[in-house]
Amino acid sequence: MNKTIVGALVGATVLAGGCGTVLREVERLSVQSSPTLGTPTAITPTASPTGSPSGSPGAGDLKQAAQAALAAVPGSTLISIETEQDGRIWEVQVVGKDGTEHQMDVESGKVVSGPTTEEEDAEDKAKHRERVAAAKLDYAQAADKIAATVPEGRVTELNLDMEQGKTVWESDVVTPDGTKHEVVLDAATGTVTGNNGATS
Repeated sequence: MNKTIVGALVGATVLAGGCGTVLREVERLSVQSSPTLGTPTAITPTASPTGSPSGSPGAGDLKQAAQAALAAVPGSTLISIETEQDGRIWEVQVVGKDGTEHQMDVESGKVVSGPTTEEEDAEDKAKHRERVAAAKLDYAQAADKIAATVPEGRVTELNLDMEQGKTVWESDVVTPDGTKHEVVLDAATGTVTGNNGATS
């Protein structure tokens, strides 16, 4: 197809319908003649940027958000992640090696706000370091184990905390029928120590 015609079509499409229409038009025109053979060749798209990381389906979007947050603060460890605004935004807290907490918002695998550094005293930083050191399971391992505990559930919140003198991952998991399960996982052993699925 003549490049001038394609350019004119794309230009007219931009004027008539905006960017969403342009993308559809480009997809429609993605089959073009090969300049050397004269036969149609399909242009195959690259991997989708919104694809979920591998792992449990109930933890995929959580992991994508977590990876973006951890990349924003190199060398950090995730201690808390939860959905906000109907699951569109993830609010994430990570701590650096010195125990300093950083907070940010992540949407579609990209940091959209932050990271901001929390003002904390030496005692708070020490608590963060102790919990991180005591947790043998990281957030991804914990999310997979929790998602396996509640089949078809979506992990909407995951926090590294203390419960009865033990470091635990506390989580909220929502099933398709809207039932909220509160699952607690021993962060050292990976044992489920609590599973309350009666809330909705």
